[in-house]
Amino acid sequence: MGCRVVFGVQRPLPVRLTLLSLVLVTLLVAVWTEGQDYYTLLGVNREATTREIRQAFKKLALTMHPDKNPGDPSAHEKFLQVNRAYEVLKDEDLRKKYDKYGEKGLDEQQGGRYESWNFYRYDFGIYDDDLEIITLDSGDFEAAVNSGEIWFINFYFPRCSHCHQLAPAWREFAKEMDGVIRIGAVNCGDNNHLCRRKGINSYPSLFIYRAGQKPEKFNWERSKDNLVRFSMQFITTTVTQLWQGNVFSEIESAFSSGLGWLITFCSDTGGNTPSQTSGCFHLYSV
Repeated sequence: MGCRVVFGVQRPLPVRLTLLSLVLVTLLVAVWTEGQDYYTLLGVNREATTREIRQAFKKLALTMHPDKNPGDPSAHEKFLQVNRAYEVLKDEDLRKKYDKYGEKGLDEQQGGRYESWNFYRYDFGIYDDDLEIITLDSGDFEAAVNSGEIWFINFYFPRCSHCHQLAPAWREFAKEMDGVIRIGAVNCGDNNHLCRRKGINSYPSLFIYRAGQKPEKFNWERSKDNLVRFSMQFITTTVTQLWQGNVFSEIESAFSSGLGWLITFCSDTGGNTPSQTSGCFHLYSV
């Protein structure tokens, strides 16, 4: 009776380990993302503003980016999921689709690419952390500039060196003018359709917006003092004479309006020239 010997080809051990590692990474990522919606992945609630979503994503990008986790084989897949969540929730239309239909209503390719860690550290959302500067997006731009307030808006691009050079002066200007006019910024990298509609073809582009009027472009040398002088041209004031019968109601009205105001108390000298009112006392609120 004969004996049959079967010779098999054994797969090299390193190849088998590599395949096993890939399977395990895929399973780990699937477990990590299972049951977590996009809001949960970013750590925000469903009523979060676009700015809050952007800030949350930036924090995650700085810690979860594969560049910062070279020893984690699952870092790439995890960050793809977080990036996809951000790309959807930052977009007004995609966010509405996601809120209504979930992932089924979205393009599968959304969020398949991401930038280097340095981009998120230095270029992403230049003004997101500045309280005096309101970052506007496609969803809230028109409502802001047609609100009746004066807006001075900086259209910038994240990789524009001149935009980064302007940033310190723009921040100082925003702090000085806080409460006088509204200071805004639009990231044209995230809102390219909005910027094209507004005719923005160079960066940074600075415009004054007033409801019902044509935007005024700033073309002066970009310094804080010039920004202040330019914007002050568009500020109008109302002078109200105060007397015993209206002083408290007018002050209360001015205070509750949230706008800056100045009250001048003068002695009755019989004139209105500077020399005749040199003893005036000024009370400011900005």
